[in-house]
Amino acid sequence: MRRGEIWTLRDDRYASKARPVVVQGDLEQFDSVVLCLLTSFHRPDAERVRVDPTPSNGLSKTSYVMADKIVTVRQHELGRCVGELTAAQMHAVSRQLARLLALTKDDLS
Repeated sequence: MRRGEIWTLRDDRYASKARPVVVQGDLEQFDSVVLCLLTSFHRPDAERVRVDPTPSNGLSKTSYVMADKIVTVRQHELGRCVGELTAAQMHAVSRQLARLLALTKDDLS
């Protein structure tokens, strides 16, 4: 499990059916994984990164990474890996996460 991979998650807290999520961090020592949820609903006012479907990401329709919806779940709650985001898409997600968390370059050095 690596950052940028897209997995399925079925979690009654967020959806009644399996939905795609993007791995942000694998916390092996805690048996948990940090994720951003994906949605097909576009909100222009939200901090979301657009991802068009490709064979390499495994998505069936245009989706949006919801940087404002960060969740941590146990690894066994994930279904299967369906693909992964490109480096450019992950860079955009990282920028949105840093902005939402008000992280600056000084925080990261």
